[in-house]
This record gives sequence, C-alpha cells and structure tokens, in this order.
Amino acid sequence: MTPFESTVDHFVLWGARAGVGLGYTVEAVAVRLADDIAELRNDGGIPEYVRTVITVLPQQRVLEIRVEGLSVEADPDRTTIREVTHALFELASYHNIVALDATTPPLFTQRILLVDSDGRPFSAMIGSGVGDVDSVMPQQNRRDA
Repeated sequence: MTPFESTVDHFVLWGARAGVGLGYTVEAVAVRLADDIAELRNDGGIPEYVRTVITVLPQQRVLEIRVEGLSVEADPDRTTIREVTHALFELASYHNIVALDATTPPLFTQRILLVDSDGRPFSAMIGSGVGDVDSVMPQQNRRDA
C-alpha cells in the first residue's frame, strides 16, 4: 500500500510571535500574551472595564482567557462582545503553531470564556488559531530553518 500524503501535510499556521524550544512553553506564551493584552488595552482595542485572567492548563495544552466585565444586557447586539473575543483570539494566535495535518497537535488550544457577574460563562470561543498559512519542510523545527 502506498502511504497517503495530504496536500496539507507540510503546511502550518505559525504565529508571528511563536517559536519552539526554550522560552516558548505555554506558560511563557501566557506571560507574553498578558503583555499583548495590556498593549491592546492601552491602544483602545479592549475597553478599560474589561478584565482578563489567563490560566494555563499545561497537561491539556490549554491556554484559557477568562473575560469579565461584558454582558449581553449591556451589549445586546453583541458588537463589543464579538470585537473583544475576536481580538483576544487573534492575539493568542500570534503565539501558536498549528499544523494543518491530521496528526500533529497545536502548541496549545485557546479557550476564551466570557463570564457574567456571577462567574457563569455566557459566550465562548475555543480553537487553535487563525492566520496565514506557511509551508514547512519535513523535519523542520524552526520557522527560519
């Protein structure tokens, strides 16, 4: 039997700030992402009243961003809710590496939970990443290798 190779086996979403090796653990990503969120907030991309809490679940390779301060009652058309959720997802994607093949797990899965004043989730976005697709050669372990 001839081994099957998909047309996506050598493609990857490689975030602009992602890397492999020392300094690129999910915990390190959380620290860098906290800085990115602070910068986005300073630039007006996230309202001042929105609070974010980043948690890393290393065993599951999950990076969770808990978002407080938004509500459907205050934003019935969900415009701000969508803008904040998408901005956070895109920021986290800058730090992720996601192979498009069917076997390689992403560096991490991001879980963005928007919670109400009682701490119950009312909206969520879960996934790996969004971005431009790059080709990689087999056995490549760095973007510029």
